[in-house]
Amino acid sequence: MTRFMFLGAVLAAGVAASVPAAAEAPVPTALAAMQPGQWQLRSLDGSAPPKTLCIGDPRVLLQLRHSSAACNRLVLMNHATQAVVSYSCAAAGNGRTTVRVETPRVVQIESQGIADKSPFDWTYEGRRVGDCPGSAQTALR
Repeated sequence: MTRFMFLGAVLAAGVAASVPAAAEAPVPTALAAMQPGQWQLRSLDGSAPPKTLCIGDPRVLLQLRHSSAACNRLVLMNHATQAVVSYSCAAAGNGRTTVRVETPRVVQIESQGIADKSPFDWTYEGRRVGDCPGSAQTALR
């Protein structure tokens, strides 16, 4: 690869990374296979209590640590059973998340990055446990 080709690839990646994660952005293929509803996320190392999440839009799993931040996302891998996304949230930090969909009701999530000026490294198993109560959508409990 020549220097110009490399520079072009770097610039293209920078432009793609600067595009905001718009609400109308497509759902990665693997996440589209997930069933909406109430999900329980369990830390695989036992470092955190289980979390219940009502998922209407599975993209919420892509930035669990920065759930309230406006971030730019870059899809690094978009396969039938796995999605890898890198994201940047300006001063709030950044991260890289891998979601592997085992079945429409079971997912594995690995996320690492920087939040509040400190590193994080999480591994969760998510299981659909039922329907969302009432009209709750994507609310963390």
